[in-house]
Amino acid sequence: MEFMTSQHDGSGSVLTFRGRLDTIASQELKLPIRAELDRQPTNLSCNFQDVTYIGSAVLRLIFEAARELQRRNGLFRVTHCPAEIRRVFSLTGMDHIVDGGEGPKFTHEAKDGTLRIFLHGRMDALRVGEIRASVRELISAHRGPIRFDIAAVPYAASAFVHLCIDASKSAKANTSNFGLEKVVPDTAHIFRLAGLQSLILSSI
Repeated sequence: MEFMTSQHDGSGSVLTFRGRLDTIASQELKLPIRAELDRQPTNLSCNFQDVTYIGSAVLRLIFEAARELQRRNGLFRVTHCPAEIRRVFSLTGMDHIVDGGEGPKFTHEAKDGTLRIFLHGRMDALRVGEIRASVRELISAHRGPIRFDIAAVPYAASAFVHLCIDASKSAKANTSNFGLEKVVPDTAHIFRLAGLQSLILSSI
């Protein structure tokens, strides 16, 4: 079965996927997706209308493609996504690349002089790149303690670690402090490996 076909329109590409995108499919898709990226498209869309299942191996290929487009300042979108497939993207924190999906999620509150930012989903390089400017704006405008509540963050890439370092430096510049609250074990491990366990104020 052919799992993917491609169409090209100027500097853009549309990849149409179909069927059950499991581990076997990922082995067949790796080279064709790489070939499409090597064409250097400025925008890349993935049509998932006829996809019945997507596994972690193919999700990884899609994420890597999205990250590469971002590094080139290109546009990457998943389109025509069935509800069940959209749900998989949402559960893995990748719903921000799905047309009609919610953007990068974070909320904040300033209470008793403390700015608390609530982050949600996988803090991979793509997600952090999309929220960095907004988070930094909040931090730079605040004079007082800063907290990241990351109870809903199952994964943190190095880009997120750097965002936390920046937040800590900004807080110190304002003679205040920064810390991470409600850190899950896997995320806590990443900060310990980086020698930043002192940023962890509480774990779950």
